[in-house]
Amino acid sequence: MRVRTLWLSGVLGLALGCAASRPQTSPSPVPTTAAADSKGRIPVRIDNQNYSDLDVYLLSRGTRVLLGSVTGLTRATLMLPTGSALTDGRVQLQADPLGAVAPIRTPQLLVSPGEQVYWTIGADRADSYASVG
Repeated sequence: MRVRTLWLSGVLGLALGCAASRPQTSPSPVPTTAAADSKGRIPVRIDNQNYSDLDVYLLSRGTRVLLGSVTGLTRATLMLPTGSALTDGRVQLQADPLGAVAPIRTPQLLVSPGEQVYWTIGADRADSYASVG
């Protein structure tokens, strides 16, 4: 009987200890608005219809700036850094599929303040297209 009481109090203590050590939940992320956010950043909405995961870059003045990654067969919204659009509003993006040899690029896009970029990356690179709206 004494062993049973010790066992029961041990299990109860373990249960209470586990309940008290639950991880704190973080607040849910704030969804991005349809247009540029208050800091002047431009949203890039990517529909990755490719099986490969993608690393997405902004091509700017001969350099690549990593915007983020998009998992295969998913959609994501990445944000261009503040002031990333050149003074003439031209933006070009590049996606590097993991494991592929050649990157996928958008043409030069003219983006005005308050607009956003839409980029669909198809399963075949010929089915990829970008637009601004």
